[in-house]
Amino acid sequence: MADFQEQLKNYRQQKQKERLLNSFKLKLKRFWMLGTGADATQGKCQTTIEVKPASDKSSDINDTPEEYVSSDDEIEASHRVVNASEDKNNKCLKYTLWAVYFLFWVTLYVIAIELKFGLVFLMFSALFGIYFNTRTGPKDPNEISAYSIFNKNCESIDGTLKAEQFEREIRYGSGSVR
Repeated sequence: MADFQEQLKNYRQQKQKERLLNSFKLKLKRFWMLGTGADATQGKCQTTIEVKPASDKSSDINDTPEEYVSSDDEIEASHRVVNASEDKNNKCLKYTLWAVYFLFWVTLYVIAIELKFGLVFLMFSALFGIYFNTRTGPKDPNEISAYSIFNKNCESIDGTLKAEQFEREIRYGSGSVR
């Protein structure tokens, strides 16, 4: 029984460490992406839908009291207007923030050159850029890979030149579609 308690204690400590690490990563990512529109909820869209009362229909006494209906066109139009204004503000802030980042990097690079570490700074900057511009997290379950062998049923993405398509184009020309 003591062994089980020890395992449970170790498991809880491990989970606590993982939570702290994930919290730290999230805070670091929020700090780094400050103002660029990127967030921890990136890829998840929050949509607010306003429901308006339908026109008064007093033709039947047994109707339910006020039905709330909103057409799909009205919802899409209001959603597009909100997104357009948010996108414009986010882009301006995003470009300004990236300009500040770039100027900060150039300043550090000039300092590194003066200290005779310009090449070292440039190499570390390149490694840093490569690491943070590639995905380090796991793939989403429904995300399609560019390599067809990793997809369900070996399905390829659109635009991939397959051997069958290449052979068909050589035999019959690119104008025939089958």
